Amino acid sequence: MDNPDQLNIQLSKEERDILQGAKGSVLQKVMKTVVLYGEALGAEQLVDIEGQGHLVIPWSIPGISPPIDMLEELVDAGLRTKHPFTLDPYPPLDFSNLNLDPEVESAILEMHSKQDRYDELMMQLGLRDEDAYTCNPYQPEVGNIPKQDAILAWSESACAIFANSVLGARTIRNGAIMDLLLNIVGKTPLTGLLTDEGRKANWLVEIEMENLPDPQLLGTAIGLTIQSGVPYLSGLDRFLNNDLDETTMDYLNEMGAMLATYSAVSLFHVENITPEAVDSGKDLLTPDYRKYVFNAGEFENIRTSFSVLWDDPKAKPEKCYIGCPHLSLKQIYWWADRIESEITSHKRDRLAVETILFAAPQTLQVFQDDETTYQRTLDAGVSFSSACCETIFETRLIDGNLIVTNSNKLRAYTSARFFTDEDLVKVLVSGGVDGRV
Repeated sequence: MDNPDQLNIQLSKEERDILQGAKGSVLQKVMKTVVLYGEALGAEQLVDIEGQGHLVIPWSIPGISPPIDMLEELVDAGLRTKHPFTLDPYPPLDFSNLNLDPEVESAILEMHSKQDRYDELMMQLGLRDEDAYTCNPYQPEVGNIPKQDAILAWSESACAIFANSVLGARTIRNGAIMDLLLNIVGKTPLTGLLTDEGRKANWLVEIEMENLPDPQLLGTAIGLTIQSGVPYLSGLDRFLNNDLDETTMDYLNEMGAMLATYSAVSLFHVENITPEAVDSGKDLLTPDYRKYVFNAGEFENIRTSFSVLWDDPKAKPEKCYIGCPHLSLKQIYWWADRIESEITSHKRDRLAVETILFAAPQTLQVFQDDETTYQRTLDAGVSFSSACCETIFETRLIDGNLIVTNSNKLRAYTSARFFTDEDLVKVLVSGGVDGRV
C-alpha cells in the first residue's frame, strides 16, 4: 500500500496524496480501507459520491455497530461525511409506546447502554439531524431523495434497492461501517450497479395475474427464485400508475424490501414504470437472460409456504407490528381508515389485538398534526412509534410472544406470523388468527 503504483485500481493525485498521509493519519487509514475495498471488488477507480448517505446501523450494540473508539478517533481527527446522512430506525427505547415487559426493557437498556454517546458521535460525523432515523428516508416528510443517476454509498438493503430501482440513483449494497468510511472520504468504488453494464437485467419476470399481487409475496417469490442478478418485471404496469404516484411508490418499496430480504438483488426494473425501464425498455435485458413466470400457482405456493413458529398455531395473537419497512403517510391513513371501518362494521369499540404502527418521526408528526384522525386511531387501540420493530427481538426475550405482522421481512428474521393486509385487519378486530368475528 506504500506504493500506489502496485495497485490495480487507478487513483487520482488527490487520492494518492490522502493514501500517503498528506491529510493526516486517520484519513489515511480511512482511504486505505476504501482503496482495499475497491481492490476486492475489482473496481478500476473511485468516483465522487454525489448525494446524502443512508447508513444501516443506528444502534450502539457491541459487535454490530462501529466501535465507539473508532468513531471517537474519526471525530477527534475532525472528519465528517462529505454530505449529511440518515440512519436506519432508532433502537426500541420508545418504552411509552412499545408497552414491553420490564425484563425486556431492562435487556434493551443494557444492550444500548452507550446509545447516548453513539448518537452524539453520529451527529458530529454528519448525521443530518436528531430525527434522521428511518428505513424509509425517501419519504417527502424526511427528504433524503437522491436524484436519478446520482452516485451514492448506501447500505440498508431495502433502501439501496429502492434508490437504485425506483429513483434511478446508483449505489452498491455496502456493508455496515464501510458505508460510513465511504461517505467520509466522499468516494466509492466504480463497480457493479454504478456502471451501465452492471445495471443490465439478466432475468425477465413475467407477472401473469388477474389482479395486482400482494407486494410482500411478489418480492419474496422473486427473491427466493432468482437469488441474485437484476430482474426486469413485465406486467405490473397493468395495475400500477406509470407516473410513480404514492400508491406505486409504496407498492414498489414493499416489494423491493422483500426482494432484498430474500436475495442479494439490489436493483430491479419495472416495465413502463421505473426510470431506466421507461428510457430503454427491454433493451435493458442481456442476450442470455433467464425467465421466471409469476402466476396464480406461484402466488399460492409462496402464500402457503411460511412456517408458523408458534407452539399453538391457533392461539390468539398478543400484539401486532405494522411498519417494517416504515410506513408512508398514505399507508398510515390507509390503516387508520381500514381499522375504523372494520371496527364500525362489526360494532366493536376498539381492536382486540394491541397494534403498533411504525414510521419515520417526521411522518408520524404530520399524521399527529391531524388531531381528529390521530385521536380516533388512538381510541381504536393503535399506538405509534418511530423505533425499529425488528430490533425488539434482538433481546431474544420475546421469541415466544404471539406477534402478528404484515411484513414478511419481519417474519423472516423473527418468530412473528405473517398475514396480508386485508387478512390482518380481520385478525386485529376478531382477536383470532382465523379472522372470524
